[in-house]
Amino acid sequence: TRDAPFGADAGPGTLALATGRLLEHYQSGAQTRRVPELAAARPEARLLIHPATATARGIADGGPVTVSNARGAVHCTAEYSTAQRLDTVFLPFHFSGRQSANLLTSQATDPISGMPEFKTSAVVVAPAGRGQA
Repeated sequence: TRDAPFGADAGPGTLALATGRLLEHYQSGAQTRRVPELAAARPEARLLIHPATATARGIADGGPVTVSNARGAVHCTAEYSTAQRLDTVFLPFHFSGRQSANLLTSQATDPISGMPEFKTSAVVVAPAGRGQA
């Protein structure tokens, strides 16, 4: 069966999740996470969230958060960033286990190109232990 596209997940309180790369970790991070200097520079996934968005949800800068939707949940640390839009959060995809952004992404594909929708998803973000989808 085909997953529903991004908009189908959106609802009250959801934010748009954008996934992407960090400077320190090339591609999936399979090689760069083994380089001690690079691993030390970015040892974990951190959710970039606008301070106003975070404050409205009771999320502290540097605090633990759960990012979730119907497909799964990621447990990571919040990092305030005024570069983030109020309605969007960013999570790097270089990490595995409970910090894997792919736990949240959809298998939906564009009906024309067949390109998978791995770069965005609708999510709920809450302090760890509260408000999981």
